[in-house]
Amino acid sequence: MLEIGRVCMKIAGRDAGNLAVVVEKIDDNYVLIDGNVRRKKCNLKHLEPMKVTIEIKAKASTADVKNAMEKAGLKVVEKKVSAKNKQKSERPIRSRKVKKVEKPVKKKAVKKEEKK
Repeated sequence: MLEIGRVCMKIAGRDAGNLAVVVEKIDDNYVLIDGNVRRKKCNLKHLEPMKVTIEIKAKASTADVKNAMEKAGLKVVEKKVSAKNKQKSERPIRSRKVKKVEKPVKKKAVKKEEKK
């Protein structure tokens, strides 16, 4: 079984290939992970434990986990800033496209010569 602070490799799902740290044991099949992955409940079958263990308290915050990973010499990946935290820039105002309508050319009526 995985104990709190065990470093694991995520082998399935969206975060596959990234390092994770066990933050809390939920039950026999699930643990709460954090680190270079999204903090979430994870099935033990989707984790490959590594030999490294870091010192963290139970239910540690994401910042505490990342600091402990840096102290242990593990690579920490910085996530992108979410759209909510970004300052919104002004959107350019789109001008409306106006179609040019060509006026139909009027044909002059040509009188037909009457048959003689």
